Amino acid sequence: MAVEFDSVIADGVVYPAFTDDDGVLWIDDEDDYEVVVDHAVVDGVIYEARVDGDGRLLIYLDDD
Repeated sequence: MAVEFDSVIADGVVYPAFTDDDGVLWIDDEDDYEVVVDHAVVDGVIYEARVDGDGRLLIYLDDD
């Protein structure tokens, strides 16, 4: 299922982000650094999330 997200959160900092056609997450920022994503913002709601080993963003939309 595809989910349109607004941004990602890493250690309390919000970063504008997007995924490319391969589903790989890109942080929309000109600086070069590493972040560990722990949440994503979808329609203004914050959900737990993580990035897998292939760079794909996984968003946990429910509590299960």
